[in-house]
Amino acid sequence: MRYILDNLRRIKRMLLSGGFAETVYLFLKEVEKEGGAFRHPDNKYLVNLSFDFELGYGTTFWYGNTEKALVYGRAARRNFVPIARYLKESNTPANIQVVGRLLEPSEDRELFHLTDEDLELLKSPNFEIGLHGYSHKHFTEISREEAEYEMKTAVKNFENSFFRQPEFMAFPKNRVAHRDIVRKYGIKCWRADNQHPSDESEIPLGHWFAPGVLGRSDLKRLLDTIKIKRAGYFLHLWGHFTEMDVDTFRTLVETIKNAGWQLTTVKNFRNY
Repeated sequence: MRYILDNLRRIKRMLLSGGFAETVYLFLKEVEKEGGAFRHPDNKYLVNLSFDFELGYGTTFWYGNTEKALVYGRAARRNFVPIARYLKESNTPANIQVVGRLLEPSEDRELFHLTDEDLELLKSPNFEIGLHGYSHKHFTEISREEAEYEMKTAVKNFENSFFRQPEFMAFPKNRVAHRDIVRKYGIKCWRADNQHPSDESEIPLGHWFAPGVLGRSDLKRLLDTIKIKRAGYFLHLWGHFTEMDVDTFRTLVETIKNAGWQLTTVKNFRNY
């Protein structure tokens, strides 16, 4: 019975979305479009791997299902160090956006704080570390006063941990708002909430980087299809440390490299 259902799903996928998962199919439709302030590179195919790092803190489940938030946090904790070590040892560029609350001092190893080992890994020169808000609140749902507090506190914690100012940000849940306040605190670039941003400080939303929707086969086909459709492209793949372990992640990174795409950070691409 399961075999029959799997075959029916594959047939449906082939007929309705060209064999791709629906999200990938819709993304490719956007790839074909032009417009917006963002300019893709000429004759270069670049991938930016981007991780939003909150360890379950302030997630959708935080106020209604704390145990589920803890499960997400433990998964991120379990996967972060092996993935970060792989990226460091292979000198693979990546962006990592940290929730500012995780950077506050703690006398114990509670889940919602980063350890000294975590911070040393994040200081690897192949990473561009940015912000993911302070408490993971959605900026579209908070007042200007709250946004001011979020940015002021997050930037202060970031500077105390990394001894420099953050320049890139991913808004929690990609809910972009209060851009002027974000700029006021030194953020030069952030992930947009759409594929064709009109603000020059934004990079396109890109696609969720999770093997459940973008496994190795779909990823390879996606990369090859973009090369057919566009003469140069910047592909932002974003996710969390909850979606995959280091072995799965390594396989996907190898798929990207074997497809002839170059990995980069946002800073190295935008030169800010």
